[in-house]
Amino acid sequence: MTLKTLFFDLDGTITDSQAGIINSIRYSEQKLQLPAHSAEQLQLFIGPPLLESYEKFFGLTPDQAQTALLAYREYYAQQGIFENRVYAQIPETLAKLKAAGLQIMLVTSKPENYAEQIITHFELAPYFDHVYGASFDEKRAAKTEIIAYAMASEQLTTPNTIAMVGDRENDINGAHDHQLHSIAVRYGFGSDAELQAARPSITIDHPADLLQAVAHFA
Repeated sequence: MTLKTLFFDLDGTITDSQAGIINSIRYSEQKLQLPAHSAEQLQLFIGPPLLESYEKFFGLTPDQAQTALLAYREYYAQQGIFENRVYAQIPETLAKLKAAGLQIMLVTSKPENYAEQIITHFELAPYFDHVYGASFDEKRAAKTEIIAYAMASEQLTTPNTIAMVGDRENDINGAHDHQLHSIAVRYGFGSDAELQAARPSITIDHPADLLQAVAHFA
C-alpha cells in the first residue's frame, strides 16, 4: 500500500544539532563536576532520551541523571537550542513531499516545546502537520512511546501506510515496535553498522533520496 504519512526524527535527520547538544552536556559536566567525555563519545547522546544516556554513559542513578538533565537544560534552553543547522536539501525535499500529498509529522525524543521552537526558528513549521515530542518530565521519552502518542493522537490505524525516517537505531526499532516501515538516513549520527543491525526497510544517503525512497513503497 502507498505511503500516506511520514514520521520524521529531528536531531540528525532534519537538523545537525551536534554543537548545541554537546555544548549543553559539557555545561552539565562542568556544573556537576562529572567526568569529561570526548566529543565522539558525546555524539552517542544525540537521538536517545537524555535521562537514559546520562545513566548509561556517566553511570548515574536516576536521581543524579535528573539533576544532570536539569543542568543540561539551563544551557540548552538559552543557547544550545539554536546552535543548530538545517541539513542541505531538507526544505526543498519537505516541500516536494508535502506537494505530493503526504502527511508529515515530526516525531522526536526532544521535548515537544523545544522541537516546535526549532522548526519555527528555521522556518520549517509549514511543512509539518503536527509535532510530537517528549514530555519535560521524561515520562514520555522513548521513540516507541512517542510514535504511539503520534498514532493515537492522529487516529492512525494503518501502520503499513506510515514510515519512520531517522538516523539512529531507536528510530528504526520504534518503527518495528508499531509495524511501520522505516527509512534510515546515513547522513546523521548513527553509524552504518548501528543502522543496518536495526534492519530498516530502506537506507538513504542524502535528504533528496527521500523522494525515491517513498516511491519504493508504492
